[in-house]
Amino acid sequence: MHTHLKSLVTALAFSLLFYSKTFGLNLVLIAILVVVLLSTLKAARPVPWIYPAAYLFTALMVFIHPTGFHIFAHLLTFLLLVGKSMARESSLYVAVFVGFINMLTASIIRLAERQKRPETERKKLSPKAISRIKGVVLAGALLCLFGVLYQKGNPIFEWLLSQIDLSFINFPWILFTCLGYLLFLHLLRPYDPQELVKMDTAQENDLSAPEEKLHLDKLYQLDSEQTLGSIVLGALNLLLIGFLITDLLYLLQPDIHSHADYSRSVHQGVYALMFSIVCAILIILYFFRGALNFFKGNGRLKKLAYLWIGLNGILVLFTAYKNWSYIEALGFTYKRIGVFIYLLLVLVGLVTTYLKVAQKKRFVYLLRTNLATAWAFLVLASAVPWDKAITAYNLSHLQDPDIHYLLDLGASNAPQLYTYGREKKHRLNPNLRARISNKYLDFEEEEAGRSWQEYTLHQFLSKNTDR
Repeated sequence: MHTHLKSLVTALAFSLLFYSKTFGLNLVLIAILVVVLLSTLKAARPVPWIYPAAYLFTALMVFIHPTGFHIFAHLLTFLLLVGKSMARESSLYVAVFVGFINMLTASIIRLAERQKRPETERKKLSPKAISRIKGVVLAGALLCLFGVLYQKGNPIFEWLLSQIDLSFINFPWILFTCLGYLLFLHLLRPYDPQELVKMDTAQENDLSAPEEKLHLDKLYQLDSEQTLGSIVLGALNLLLIGFLITDLLYLLQPDIHSHADYSRSVHQGVYALMFSIVCAILIILYFFRGALNFFKGNGRLKKLAYLWIGLNGILVLFTAYKNWSYIEALGFTYKRIGVFIYLLLVLVGLVTTYLKVAQKKRFVYLLRTNLATAWAFLVLASAVPWDKAITAYNLSHLQDPDIHYLLDLGASNAPQLYTYGREKKHRLNPNLRARISNKYLDFEEEEAGRSWQEYTLHQFLSKNTDR
């Protein structure tokens, strides 16, 4: 099938599924369509199976949990899929960038590339076809212009023009369909990011040893750098050891923490961790950026770098413990969950930093590995119904849960709050009971008003229950 015809057909399907609709079943259906379209181009642009699988998985998660977080994970995975379909060898961050630029400007880039080609290589319309197109456009513009001018000079002609009813034409729908046509045209006929991919693939993960034997001056310079690095990392290690000792003494105290103490301790630990990790990576990248990796006298510096990484790992564990203590006292929130995710990613960053030093890797290795890990966590995290999970834990584990915070979460936890409100109505003030009831009624009304394109898993389950 011709590319333009494919784009037009899929654009009509896109409009049918998404025009004036929210996300739900439509996202799953369009994801299947996108994967099928890309599979027709597989011979020229093979895509590793992990990316279509992740794309379909995140679409399914939106169908199950249609929240902003799940939609963001799905759209990011879509851009990654598009980028990988164009440049399989590219790094993850390059693929996302290429996918984003392609979906916006592929037509403009291809038109500019076409203009650079020699005259003999350009596909041109015949002069007769060009004249017809120009004639139709010019005639249409002039008819509108002179029609407006003539209607003021003749009441009958004005009456005839007023009888023309164009209300059946839905201009917003036409614009939306045109947008879908452009998106799918860019998907099926992308621009070729050859130069960008060449630059990316040219960046190897491993450092290369110096080809020539190092001169005495260079060896002296490397020894000086090793000494400087040892002093810097040694001082920072002592500072971090002092911090960890005081932190351990604080954690071993009896349970006398107030809510404010919990909050301040966790936040300060995270801020210290962020600063410490950034410093560690920057310092390690600076001193292990080149020939010093292959200098035989760098053993002391390497040991201090490993110690620094290990101490930061201990700081991660201390901060995780304080965050969990905070959760046990006050319950889950998105920020507290975010702290755990951040700490987990920090551990990955520490491991990759260790591998960078131990295996003589480049900075681009850290960038590629850590971003790929973050994307994998994002996809896996989209499988969790966070609003429901937070609500379930807080209502079942806390004697006095923060109902105001739970009411501010997404609508999906409305049934849980409604059940809790009925069971604990004697403990809730009338204002909270009213807010819970209103949220539940709004949720049920919104779910009942969804069209088939917007169906979610909750709606399918409700339909089956009603039967």
